[in-house]
Amino acid sequence: MEAKVCKFCAGERLDDVIKLLEEKGYRVSVEECIGLCAKYACGNINVIAGEKEISARDFDEFVKVLEV
Repeated sequence: MEAKVCKFCAGERLDDVIKLLEEKGYRVSVEECIGLCAKYACGNINVIAGEKEISARDFDEFVKVLEV
């Protein structure tokens, strides 16, 4: 599976987001914009993982959402 990460949204947690996605078996690409800021709150960690759009307020929430 592939995952796209917005480098601006992930901010200082970018490395953590990439590492977690890779551990879950995703091939990760870091993009300058994946278009989710217009759809979800700006400042969230926004990721497209496979067919799933993920928008989490913080890294802990991102971890929980990924486990579902």
